[in-house]
Amino acid sequence: MTELVKPEKYPAALKILSALLLLAFMAALWLIVRPFVTPLLWAVILATSTWPAFIRVRHMLPSPAYVAPLFTTVVLGIILLLVMVPLPLQLASEVAQLRTHLAQFDLASLRESLATVPGIGPFVTRMIDKALTDPVDINTLLSEHQRALLSFATAAARGVLSTAVITLATLIGSYCLFRHGETLINQLRQILERIGGESIPKLLDTVNVTVRGAAYSVIATAVAQGVLAGIGYLIAGAPVPVLLALVTMIISVIPFGPPFIYLPVAAYLLSASGLPWYHGVGLGIWGVVVVSTVDNLLRPLFISQTTKVSPILVFIGVLGGIAAFGFIGVFIGPALIAVAHWLWVDFSRSA
Repeated sequence: MTELVKPEKYPAALKILSALLLLAFMAALWLIVRPFVTPLLWAVILATSTWPAFIRVRHMLPSPAYVAPLFTTVVLGIILLLVMVPLPLQLASEVAQLRTHLAQFDLASLRESLATVPGIGPFVTRMIDKALTDPVDINTLLSEHQRALLSFATAAARGVLSTAVITLATLIGSYCLFRHGETLINQLRQILERIGGESIPKLLDTVNVTVRGAAYSVIATAVAQGVLAGIGYLIAGAPVPVLLALVTMIISVIPFGPPFIYLPVAAYLLSASGLPWYHGVGLGIWGVVVVSTVDNLLRPLFISQTTKVSPILVFIGVLGGIAAFGFIGVFIGPALIAVAHWLWVDFSRSA
């Protein structure tokens, strides 16, 4: 009879085989969950930032167990729809009207308005004169780039569809976290205690506080930027300043979003409103110096107050997170910086 292989005879080979099997399992698992990573991260951020509100709802609706999570998820979905739906609709309208606006744009009137601007007026006027005498007009330029404009519109439509799918998956994940979040957290704490001891689960508290602080900072920054931009629109004489302020507040949720609102408004005031040149220039300066600066100052300070991490480190985390992960990096970046700061302090104390 064939003698069975005894594990103790080949300990190194068995360890290598076990490691390879584990790596293969992790790789296969990653391929399965990779399409859901982004919605899952957003679900974690959404559930973490709204958890105190969910606890209140659960006290009001104690049974059956699925009612409070479902109610909270539906309310969040309505809020997200109110915030997100106007943006793609406005984008689609603007893309459809892009050719018409550019074809009707009057460079001559813009030249007359800019000629009165001290300092840069003559230089800009010479540039416009060159454009007016160029044989390639705007209509010719647009006709030569029809394919590029169509590609841009197609990409915008795909982006809207992708955002809708991610939002739906995020809401489903949020419901699951509201329903089973406490059980998952307790299990994760037990796993971390086995891996790193009793102090490691405190990392969960650090991540929780940081993510919640980042979410609150996004809301606070958006409100501040909307109010300050509204003041600028009102003083500069922009049309419908309240509506523009609300749009700026909504788009302020996206980092570096407000310039896409106040700069076109400033250009309109400068070129087509009939107001003196300093209305448009003043709004542009107000937007760059005040409105956009609030985002760079208020967000790090707000997160720093909740995490006790230096505002400079938080600022690095926000910008680095955006560069590495996109908009979701607003939450991931500061969380990673806060974890690194906690590990540094903990290891320095135990050394």
